[in-house]
Amino acid sequence: MKNKILLFCSFLFIANLANIAHADIKKTIKGTIKKGILEEFAGELAKLPGLKQVKEKIETNEFKLISTSKRRGILALDNYNNAENITIARTRYEPGLKIFDQAILASGTYWLKAQPKDTKQQAIERKVIINSGVINKTALNFWQKGLKVFPLEINTRPQSARIRILNIVPKYKFSMPLSPGKYLVEVSHKDYKTAKFNIILDHNQNNFNVALQPQKVEVISVTGTKKADESVKTDKPKKEYSLGFNIAFWSIFTLLVLLAIWLIYRLIKFLKQLLSKAWQMVSGKNVA
Repeated sequence: MKNKILLFCSFLFIANLANIAHADIKKTIKGTIKKGILEEFAGELAKLPGLKQVKEKIETNEFKLISTSKRRGILALDNYNNAENITIARTRYEPGLKIFDQAILASGTYWLKAQPKDTKQQAIERKVIINSGVINKTALNFWQKGLKVFPLEINTRPQSARIRILNIVPKYKFSMPLSPGKYLVEVSHKDYKTAKFNIILDHNQNNFNVALQPQKVEVISVTGTKKADESVKTDKPKKEYSLGFNIAFWSIFTLLVLLAIWLIYRLIKFLKQLLSKAWQMVSGKNVA
């Protein structure tokens, strides 16, 4: 009886070790779901044995970066063939996910980083705004190191919108050369709400896209700028537990289960002894 109980307890403990070992992976998966990015699943799965073909398909770009979020938009990259490596991330300093010509992302702000194939050119590191339900285009224009002027390119929707640079004297012309710096831009149209916003012109970005909203709509969406005007609704984050908490929880749970089994065993043994004594007493009376 004791051997069977010990064997069962050992099996139970080993089963809980599996839960502890996978706690960190579960946390990673929950985090990627919350971000609305599906591709980190592929990265985690590709590390598991027997999935070499999946990993090869990811590396050859047969799989695209696709978000599961209901509020999502398309990030379309121009001149991506000139890049050696392109990544996208939610924050500036976290490791990014590799992308190619386009990606379907949850609406919000991202950090785009791109390394040029030409080592004489400067790498790109900039914010991009993904607006829901539209194609958000951004150009990867790599510039030579040490360049002192950059062509300013502002694309508007509608295309007939008027563009003014409020903190310089010259009138705006598409691809006009300007020194790196901060510029105050105004985009207006009689049928749309006027948008005013700051841009940073440098080697990271010289091409900006502006989508005006009709007069009845109060929100102005600007892509390719340092600041987004669209606010993204996010669900209240659920509490996540650390790997240490999971280990402690499963360890305590296992001990409680073992204690319960031991108590049951002791109760059964006590009842068996009690019944044995009762049987002896009954048998003694019958003999008498």
